[in-house]
Amino acid sequence: MRSRRASSTRSSRCSADASVARLLGDVGEHAWIARILRRLGAARADRRVLLGPGDDAAAIRPGRRPLLLTTDTLIEGVHFRAGWAPPAALGRRAFAVNASDLAAMGGAPTFALLALEAPASLSVADLDALVMGFARAARQAGARLVGGNLAAGPHLAITATLLGEAPGPVVGRTGARPGDALYVTGTLGGAGLAVRALRAGRRMRWPVPRLRVRAGRLLAPLAHAMIDVSDGLVRDAGHLCRAGAVGAEIWAARLPVAPACRRALGTDAPCFAATAGEDYELLVALPARAERALRRARRRLACRLTRIGRIVAGRPIVRLVDAAGRPLAPPRPGFDHFR
Repeated sequence: MRSRRASSTRSSRCSADASVARLLGDVGEHAWIARILRRLGAARADRRVLLGPGDDAAAIRPGRRPLLLTTDTLIEGVHFRAGWAPPAALGRRAFAVNASDLAAMGGAPTFALLALEAPASLSVADLDALVMGFARAARQAGARLVGGNLAAGPHLAITATLLGEAPGPVVGRTGARPGDALYVTGTLGGAGLAVRALRAGRRMRWPVPRLRVRAGRLLAPLAHAMIDVSDGLVRDAGHLCRAGAVGAEIWAARLPVAPACRRALGTDAPCFAATAGEDYELLVALPARAERALRRARRRLACRLTRIGRIVAGRPIVRLVDAAGRPLAPPRPGFDHFR
């Protein structure tokens, strides 16, 4: 964790341990960094880390496997609003949404960087909790937070960069072929329902995405293509189709709709779950020849796996159909930052 000189024009005479300091503006940038470095340094040493937080750059000892890199940002007012989740849960979410990208390629996280933009009015305790929540989530997944940055800004923004390794084959979005079966891990619609309720001002728990690293690692050797479902199943299936120059048919009646979503929306739940987003599950295209190996792997996935459709020849479009094969028109295509 290091600072940028341009990020703040004020200094602080407060001790990083001053119990009376409650806001980031009271403590100051450098004192907060010194404070969080001490907390991060209390964790057990990792021989893969040559130089961790505190230097201009981290130094790590990479392994011999293919390296994967990904980055993502959570911005207050765009991805979440104040009060939606405790700070530690925000930290865990920031790690999880990035780890989901690695899982979708058959990888596992090894190292992380965390860049924060925060207003001076933010509670120091809240910022501490966010970083420690991120660091704990990383350690639980076998990774280490090795550096980052803090800058002043009008709102909270959390940008994480993860480095990972692929213990087996690296699988991407390209490669889906006509005849492949489409499967999805976990359930859909629960997180999207929570976001809809929170945006409407209703109280509801915003679930932290479950890590599917184990499932991704086991499915990668069997898969033709894989992608994580973050912007909505239909939209992300479209990415997979365009990358492979194929089409897809998704069976609405087969979707593993989250129980809370089904209770709240009834017959409208499948269409909502197909487009709501925020699921961070894995969508995978598997050839018929992988069925036997898949049956063996299922017991070790540690999550539900449901067949929801198939890859078809033709234009790269996604058709959501009912049990009779009739096309359904979902209420929205999925998440897009600029639409």
